Amino acid sequence: AWTETGTLEAAALNTAIANLGLTGVTAGSGATCYKLTYGTPDVSGVIINASGLVCLPAPRSGGNPVISYQHGTIFQDSEAPSSFFTSGEAALGAVFAGLGYIAVLPDYIGYGDSSAKLHPYVHAATLASATVNMNRAARTFLALPNINVARNGQFFLTGYSEGGYATLATQRLMQQSLASEFPVTASEPGAGPYDLSSTTRTILGLPNQPQPVFAGFFFKAYDTIYNTTSQITNYFVAPKVNIVNTYFDGSFTRSEIRDALGGAGVVTNTLFNQSFLDSYLGAGETALKARIAENDIYDWAPQVPTPLFHSVDDDTVPFANTTTALSGKSRSR
Repeated sequence: AWTETGTLEAAALNTAIANLGLTGVTAGSGATCYKLTYGTPDVSGVIINASGLVCLPAPRSGGNPVISYQHGTIFQDSEAPSSFFTSGEAALGAVFAGLGYIAVLPDYIGYGDSSAKLHPYVHAATLASATVNMNRAARTFLALPNINVARNGQFFLTGYSEGGYATLATQRLMQQSLASEFPVTASEPGAGPYDLSSTTRTILGLPNQPQPVFAGFFFKAYDTIYNTTSQITNYFVAPKVNIVNTYFDGSFTRSEIRDALGGAGVVTNTLFNQSFLDSYLGAGETALKARIAENDIYDWAPQVPTPLFHSVDDDTVPFANTTTALSGKSRSR
């Protein structure tokens, strides 16, 4: 299913480009965007309805390259790409279209049409499958008689932060299992936690949490995905348990969650139980560590150009993720 969500003229896109601080880039056309609904498996393998956004150059020129853009961490459903009028991600999709791309932007599970579910945060399998199936839906959409937009055969992947992780996870799936269906021209992942095992150990080993919202989201998501009996009371101090359990439902802003968890720079053992920290940083929590290791995605070799982008001063996702991905070897092994 699909619905048209809106059109932006080239002038508006060039204003957006200027506001982003980009230079040497000009939109050659406007963009028309559409919300797509499609089927994809959730973490249990059950097919559910998910959604995303497709943005096309307007007027349509035909024979365009496709770029699949995987968004970074969001906390509110209004930030999802298919929420056209409230989402900065949607604006970025429109900019891509104004530059001549067919832009495909999955919402991921947990947003848009699947907002009743908790987003399975940095879960490689569902990020990749949601992206693959969104691109399949986009191809079907593009072939509709009243859409009829031709592709030129080039297919690009990109994304930043969780989107960088989703990009590399998708690229791995496409290369290893779907190479004939999705021949990737090039991919540019940015600042993803590709070595999730070392990232988790690093974050839990800090005396303070610069970005507690991400740590809270991660442990809540993995608890929901993998634990038959919730371990949230094991992970977090009692005053934070209810916050972790309720604030990631898509209705709270990043700043609201951050402040409820103690604010930027909160002392780590006033967020996490010290007994959990000792166990995880020691020899314990083996089942959790094994699940996290299942989601490490750096140990393979891309067959197409894959420049990795990352700020060395990133205080959310350690820069070591990118050097590990480049070398294919983790220091935690």
